[in-house]
Amino acid sequence: MKPGRLLVLGLMAVSLAACAAREQRPAGAWLSEREALFAAHPVWSVSGRMGLSDGVRGGSLAFDWQASGDVHELSLRTVAGGRQWRLAFGPDGAILEGSGIERMWAPDPDPLVEAAVGWPVPVRDMAWWIRGLPPPAAEAGMFFAADGSLARVDSAPWTMEYQRFDITGQALMPSRLQAESGRYRVRVVLRDWLLEPIESHRVSNSL
Repeated sequence: MKPGRLLVLGLMAVSLAACAAREQRPAGAWLSEREALFAAHPVWSVSGRMGLSDGVRGGSLAFDWQASGDVHELSLRTVAGGRQWRLAFGPDGAILEGSGIERMWAPDPDPLVEAAVGWPVPVRDMAWWIRGLPPPAAEAGMFFAADGSLARVDSAPWTMEYQRFDITGQALMPSRLQAESGRYRVRVVLRDWLLEPIESHRVSNSL
């Protein structure tokens, strides 16, 4: 078969897969399936970048995110400047250490990240958003797209909107989202989703 025909068939297959994944469903119908997906894969990882802006200044962070159940570990690094931090958080609190700071603990990861990078970043809620799920306290602020998928979450003081989903393996995963709170905006690009536990992706259980 000619290479051109193979390419066309490949594109058709991807298109058909995407259509099947985004079939029309009632509002919220995807959520139970997504909850089941992560219940079956409690160990997962993803990489990406965050674009940060306050309307005047801007910055960006690269990150690697690993999770085991409700315990999360992130490595954060500035795209320019070489500063980097390690954050671990879970039900027992959050610990952050790295460039320019001493080891810090707080019950919530968000103020630690803001103290380190100089920007408010909704890390705790992002742990849910990046999986395509609303934070537990945000159920009253969910809005759905025409196909029934989650489109926006109001999780005060942040409002988050999904901008793109991509098929990763057998699942439809968020690949772009944006969160806003007043003059602050955080744009997130996600890649390299992994939903299977591997030895190199162990997350510390001690905070």
